[in-house]
This record gives sequence, C-alpha cells and structure tokens, in this order.
Amino acid sequence: METLLCRAPRTAARIVLPVVAAAVLLAAPLAEAIPAFARKYETSCQTCHTVFPKLNAFGTAFRLNGYRMPKETEDMVKERQISLGAPAYKKLWPQAIWPGAISSHVPLAVNIKLADVNTSSLNEDGTTSKVKNDFQFPQELNLFAGGTLGDHVSYLGEVTFGVNADHSVSTEVEHAHIAFDSPFGAENLFHFRIGQFTPNVADVFQEMWITTDAAIDSVFNYNPIGLHGGTGLGADEETPNSISFPALVQGIEVYGIVSHRLMYTAGVANGISAGGGQFGNNSKDFYGRLDYKIGGMGLDGDMGGREAPDKNWRDDCLRLGVFAYRGNAGGINFPLTDEAGTTVNLQDDHFTRAGFFASAYWRDLNVFGAYVHGKDTLRQFDGTSGDFLTEIEPTYDSWFVQADYVFYPWLHGAARYETVTPGDRSVQSLRTGVFSVSGLIRANIKAILEYQRDLREAKNYSLDAVLRFAF
Repeated sequence: METLLCRAPRTAARIVLPVVAAAVLLAAPLAEAIPAFARKYETSCQTCHTVFPKLNAFGTAFRLNGYRMPKETEDMVKERQISLGAPAYKKLWPQAIWPGAISSHVPLAVNIKLADVNTSSLNEDGTTSKVKNDFQFPQELNLFAGGTLGDHVSYLGEVTFGVNADHSVSTEVEHAHIAFDSPFGAENLFHFRIGQFTPNVADVFQEMWITTDAAIDSVFNYNPIGLHGGTGLGADEETPNSISFPALVQGIEVYGIVSHRLMYTAGVANGISAGGGQFGNNSKDFYGRLDYKIGGMGLDGDMGGREAPDKNWRDDCLRLGVFAYRGNAGGINFPLTDEAGTTVNLQDDHFTRAGFFASAYWRDLNVFGAYVHGKDTLRQFDGTSGDFLTEIEPTYDSWFVQADYVFYPWLHGAARYETVTPGDRSVQSLRTGVFSVSGLIRANIKAILEYQRDLREAKNYSLDAVLRFAF
C-alpha cells in the first residue's frame, strides 16, 4: 500500500526524503485478525491484540493456525456454523462430495480511519511548504471478509477504499487468498496459501502488524532503479513495490511450525509487471524464511505446561529469523534520463534481498528490528536503438529498530529508527525517526498521535492525529 511521501528537492547528490507519516492515502489494515473473528468466538479484540493491529503471542498463533484457536474445540466457537453436507460423507468419498461448513452470518468487518495531517517539507528553492490541520475525514475505509470453511480451509479478503486529495475514491483489492491448513501430516506442519496476501517472509514487521501508523519505508519503499544504483525511497510511486521488498505478493506459499518453535516459509510469486503498455516478464520470484522462538508461548500457542501470563501482551522471549527473496525484472524497461539528457532504458535483470530479523519481549517492552541487504543487476540500454550500453551491480543496505512499550493496557508508546544506504554511493544515506502514542478509547476505537521526522533535515517532518475504529 502506498504511503504519501513529502520529498525534498533532488540535486545530483541528493536523496529523496520521506517525511510525511500517517499514510495520507492508504494505511495499515487490521493484521488479518478482524472483528468478524471476535463475533465468531464472542471474545474481545484484546484476546489476540495488544493494541490493534499488533498481535500478541496468542494472536500470532491464531493467525498461523488458519484463523483458529490453538487446540480449538467445538465449544469455543459461539457462532453457529452451517454444515454443507453430512460428516458421514467423508467416509463415502470419492463417491460423495467432501462436506464443508460456512458461517451462519456474513463474516464481514469494517475499518474506518480519520486523520488530521500536519506536514512540513523543504522545497528546492530553500523555502518550506507546510500543511496545517488537513482534515482527512475519512482517510480510508477497509472492508474485510474472513473465516474458515470447515476444519482445514480458511480465507481472507480485503478491499480498500482510499479517499484522494480531490475527494475521488480509489479502490484496491489488498488481500484475497484461500488457505489449506494442516490437510495432512502433524497439526500445523503444513499450511498452503494461494492468492494475494502478505507473505510470511515479512512477518511481524510489515505495516499490517505494527503499532505505528507510518510504514517502515526503509525496507518496503526503497527504489533500486538509478543510473548509478538506487537513490532513495519511492518504490511505490516510481517502480513496482515488489522490486524493493514484498509487502504483498500474488502467489503460492507453504509454511509450517515444527516442534512448536521453529517456523519455515517458502513461496513462489509473480514477478513485477511493467505497466505503461509493457507486458510483464514470465519469470517468477522465490522467497523463504526460517524462524526460531526461544521462551514464551510457542508459535502454535503451546505453553509447554506453563500458565499463560495474566497480562497477555507479556511473552518473555527471543525470536530470531533469516530470510531471502530473489526476483527477476529482466526485459522490463524503466526509462531514465542520463547526465547528457539522453533517454536510456534501465532493466533490473535480477535482484536479491537477504537479511535477518530479531524480536525480544521482556515484560512490557518489545524491541524488534530487521536488516535487509539488497543486490541488483542493472542493465542499461539506449532508449532509441535498444542497444546494450553497460551493466552495474549496486548493493544497498537498510535496517530499522523499533521499541514498543505498554504503559497501561489501553496506552502504548512506540519509537523507531530506520535508515537506508542507497546503491548510488554518491547519495547521502537516509535516516528517519518515528515516535507514536496509541490509546484505546474503547476496545475497538484507537487514537494515535504520531511524529515522523527526517533526522538529516529538521524542516521535513509530519505530526498527525489519527482515529481508527473497527466493527
């Protein structure tokens, strides 16, 4: 999803500066755990969330279990299910259709977001442009559908309606996937997802799982396309998002949990499409991740015989992970103008993104972060003749660290530092700070006050107040 960015002017050695937080057009969805699930189980949002959309340990297990309670029994489900065929049909298969089940109510949920946006950005001529109290009422509306279809099938859909600056409405399908959960083998050993979804390669730190309103642009919004390597942020606007690091994919994924604490993920996804009348290439992208959790609740909800903590956001533990993503954008042209004013076409023949993730909980504090190292093979062609000109292999590095603290069950604070060292080494590295306070007015109504600042240029910042409610 796009996050509106205020940009400082570009000179030959100047980087694009992200300064506007609070997702002016599109913002984070509700972490794949939606009020439709609260109705199904007749439980509070705080069963799975600390402050939505962030999941606690139980909520993570619920999500990974295909939107089912760990060790779920029939009496846990309060909403009546409609059986699609008698259970005895299972014994008659393949001479009968395998039965299924659907909810007796339409499993829909709504998220609405209102924002008061205040921004400041430095212009090319040295002046400062400011926006004060831009009432974006509403800023966004998300319509969700999610649930289970019997014992081993689950699904999630999301349509986002974003309100643009001219009051027009943009519509986008964010999620639309079906999953087959533990169809064979040990419980939680194999889950298969197909459709459009947030890949587990970005588990925990993608915007749909964090407390801040601002996404982690240093990871998901880096633009690697440039004559001398990538220059800064802006992948959402200038190149397809997946060429940076995948926030959403269209593909097939398998993941599972081994011995309660080891999680694996492997997936294949569509490569980028060119847009602008160009066809996409036929290659596919591949990704994988391996995580291990030490202490706390198991990734499948297992407590190992221990009592769950009274304060369900506490989960004293350390989770470590490594991940990799390999993509191919060969044959897709990105037109650029070189120093002589000549149009050239740049192709990212193939690219890799590799890194590691860590998250530590200690009582009311959660500190987590990720590092991503990227390498691109950029091939340059003459914009007129199509002749090959040159090839370079720039690398870039991005990382962030965020601390979340629970002051009270209803009051949470967050602070994040993130940075990018671009592939074009003549461009200055980018550093951003985000400071956020979230308060639950009610269990499903959240207020956020958030400040985001370019730590290299004090005139680039945003201060936003956001109100979100879900039902």
